Amino acid sequence: MKSICLINVFLGEFPWYFNFFLKSCSTNASVDFLIFTDQEAPENSPVNVSFVPFSLSDFNRLATEKLDLVIHVKYAYKFCDFKPAYGLIFSEYLKNYEYWGITDIDVIFGRIREFITDEMLDEYEVISVRNDYPTGSFMIFKNKTKINNLFRKSKDHHHVFTSQKHYCFDECNFVHGYLEEGGDIFDIETEIESMHHVLLKEKKENNLHVHFDFLIIEGLPGQLFWDNGILSFKNEFEVLFYHLILYKDNLYSLKPKWRHIPQQFYIDQYLIRSQNFFSKLYFLLFEKVKIWTLYQILIAESLIACNIYRKPVRNINQSLFLNGNQRRYIAKDGTGNNSLRYHSLDSPSVNIFKSFFRKNIFFITGNYPVYYRLSQDHKSLHEIKIDGNVLRLALEQ
Repeated sequence: MKSICLINVFLGEFPWYFNFFLKSCSTNASVDFLIFTDQEAPENSPVNVSFVPFSLSDFNRLATEKLDLVIHVKYAYKFCDFKPAYGLIFSEYLKNYEYWGITDIDVIFGRIREFITDEMLDEYEVISVRNDYPTGSFMIFKNKTKINNLFRKSKDHHHVFTSQKHYCFDECNFVHGYLEEGGDIFDIETEIESMHHVLLKEKKENNLHVHFDFLIIEGLPGQLFWDNGILSFKNEFEVLFYHLILYKDNLYSLKPKWRHIPQQFYIDQYLIRSQNFFSKLYFLLFEKVKIWTLYQILIAESLIACNIYRKPVRNINQSLFLNGNQRRYIAKDGTGNNSLRYHSLDSPSVNIFKSFFRKNIFFITGNYPVYYRLSQDHKSLHEIKIDGNVLRLALEQ
């Protein structure tokens, strides 16, 4: 088999789903994984997963040296913009591999080699596992100079790498929804030229063999079953991996903190479970009785009470909260009342009112199925929808 090494850079405490990631790595013995981290390697880690001691300053030093730019990343999420350059940044670790790739740790793999075959690797230099845009959660690159420097084809790569702003450079500069609906990246204005622009341009000019195909599951579909390394959906077809990007942040989903991951487990809409009595009970409550709907009723009643109570929010300084291209402005009028704006300080504002029941919770006027939770230190804002999906926004410092 052709040799593949998948890279992840992760700083801070490993989250609850990391053990699931490691378990799924262990059943892909023919693929090597490199985790650059400031954490100790977990006990009994798979032999094909190596942990390299790493820090933010290590990244800045190495990226500055390899990219010939002054790199001064201040927060770990910015690493996403550098993913297409990992082949160059971590080139000393990749000398013995024919292919390298990027991977997030919020994924549960099935059989990687069942999908990324030697025949596919022979034919393509870059492989994305979505059909509509490059997948920052997992992508494969041929380990050669031309491919490792593809990011330089973007006219904006200097700006992206030297800015503290996160641009989603590895994918499509946050126009995912437009592309998912069949849009063309060249028909929409974007802030920067992303890797999606680069890959499509190079493909059109016959300079690159790139493959886009939908091989993964995202969202909250449920009906997934992991069985000794084989991941299936609806017991009908096999998938490459499940991306927990929505599951991990959803308000209703249970996050099992299992030390030892079983050889078989189910991934339901809001529940990951094994095959014991309590798991079957949880399944009945979550998937049949849908107990989480009680929380939705409480939110709806809180919204009604808030519209009647109508006590304005006054304790937030004028602030900008960001998540990628998502922006939420908390403004303050002449009377001291706060309001919310969605795009800029010049966009129309909506009034916000305190929750009748809970501190640091507020609703916007009307019957919008969404509410906001402000952290006690006022450094983060969570936008929470009635379906439990959470958008986490950080205060711009």
